[in-house]
Amino acid sequence: MDTTFLHGKIILEDRVLEDGAVVVQQGAIAWLGPTSVLQNKPEPSVDLGGFYLCPGFIDLHVHGGGGVDSMVGDPEALKTIVRTHEAFGTTSLCLATLSAPIDQLHRALASIHQLAARGTGGARLLGSYLEGPFINPARCGPHPVEHILEPDLRCLQSCALAAGGWLRVVSLAPEMPDADKLIRWTVHDMGLIAAIGHTSATCEQTEAAIQAGCRLCTHLFNNMMPFHHRDPNAAGAVLASQAAVAELVMEPTHVHPAAARIALRCLGADRLALITDATSVVGSPDGTGLHGGRRVIFQDGVAQFEDGHLAGSALTMIDAVRAFISQAGVEPAVAVRCASLVPARLLGIGDRLGSIAVGKHADLLVLDPSDLRVLQTYVGGARIYKTDY
Repeated sequence: MDTTFLHGKIILEDRVLEDGAVVVQQGAIAWLGPTSVLQNKPEPSVDLGGFYLCPGFIDLHVHGGGGVDSMVGDPEALKTIVRTHEAFGTTSLCLATLSAPIDQLHRALASIHQLAARGTGGARLLGSYLEGPFINPARCGPHPVEHILEPDLRCLQSCALAAGGWLRVVSLAPEMPDADKLIRWTVHDMGLIAAIGHTSATCEQTEAAIQAGCRLCTHLFNNMMPFHHRDPNAAGAVLASQAAVAELVMEPTHVHPAAARIALRCLGADRLALITDATSVVGSPDGTGLHGGRRVIFQDGVAQFEDGHLAGSALTMIDAVRAFISQAGVEPAVAVRCASLVPARLLGIGDRLGSIAVGKHADLLVLDPSDLRVLQTYVGGARIYKTDY
């Protein structure tokens, strides 16, 4: 798809180009620069009129949307999740699982693989994110405790087989017995991302896991031992590390704005990835859904089970970006970077996604600078979403 974007505020990797232009040819970015120096303006063109043009968001960690849960085991139903998040600026995402009976987990991973392999017709499904069952039951969060398992390499290998080459992330509690074997296999044998999550690990255990190859922290601060100045635990080890990337759920029931600012100062804008951890209530017609087979309701801006406990989130990527700007005090270019380039580089696809640069796929968003509403969403230069102005 060929399109020329003119007169926009172009959010680049480290700055905003005022009155900029981007030329898209055959789905990729062919040229960018000031509109004034673009001699022959290829058609068709879009006059942005001062609106932002930024890279599409990459959400590492999504459990549902549109009333559908990622564990549904049906590729067509999963497409509803993907297409729901397009309206909120997500152009690529990984679908996360939840602890469940192994046969159900296999079906869920196989369904993600099937949809990713054939394409969604819209946003890119990058693969699966195995969250559970190898977590600490003391930090289970929304995971059904009866389905949590001690780390088992054969079980993990069976999950990878079900995922059909589309497994991207394995999140586990590194303090559990034999977790080191799973980390070693995930990282060194398979070349996948090992993440630290749902854990009671000490600072020392977490440092050892990072040294062994874990390079991601699943939703920093949530479902892990809290930081203490005498016992920093997993959060402290991640914040003090020189290598780990941390996910951040930028929503007040998950992370206080001060904690987000601390994370940014410790990790910088190259090692903090905004995620949603969104459940099926996002975009749900009636504001309800399922998460791990349990009913979830959306009430007072929060996704929760009927007993009042948190059930993931009802966050969207554009809301996460907005909150990071308003509550952490960052510039739009920094917030966008944490929602696009950081996850792209983590996943090893930063050469083709995650920023507006010549040669990269034209996965783009048009945003209203006044409120950061998503006006249009493009994948490979093709418009897949347009708001009603």
